[in-house]
Amino acid sequence: MDDERLVREIKSGDTEALDELIQKYYRDIYAYCFRRMSCRADAEDVTQDVFLHFCRNFDSYTQRGKCRNYLYVIARNLCVNALQKKPSLPLSSVEPERLARDDGRVRRADTAGSVRAALRRLPEEQREVVLLRFYQDLKLKDIAQITDSGLSVTKYRLYQGLKALGKLLSKEDWR
Repeated sequence: MDDERLVREIKSGDTEALDELIQKYYRDIYAYCFRRMSCRADAEDVTQDVFLHFCRNFDSYTQRGKCRNYLYVIARNLCVNALQKKPSLPLSSVEPERLARDDGRVRRADTAGSVRAALRRLPEEQREVVLLRFYQDLKLKDIAQITDSGLSVTKYRLYQGLKALGKLLSKEDWR
């Protein structure tokens, strides 16, 4: 079912339509939050908050674009707020065994770790555009709407972000 119809049905009180909308976008919003937060528990909390915020403020929601984009705007804002509130943890306070164990899961390949590290080194605006474009597979016009910037600015940020990533992940780093 398309978003416009879901929103109409939700406004008429159909809770099943709300469940369908949440199920439709939950994984994507969680994936985005995880990439922003870099912590599974924090990403789960923020994802829940995104949908709680959406439900609590649904009466004031006016469909002026894609519902998905609106959810990403909420997610982006909540991630920024959560990251600002989160105290930084000095690396020396983390137990080496805990890092190696990684909650019982095998760490991803070094390549993925290198990409994540390089992404963290990008300026916030560039990282945001790269994450939304390549990890969330959003179109540039949707990213411009989500980040509240013009299309040309969004394209420029993507270009600069990819250029910086290329330098950070140069062939010398892969040897």
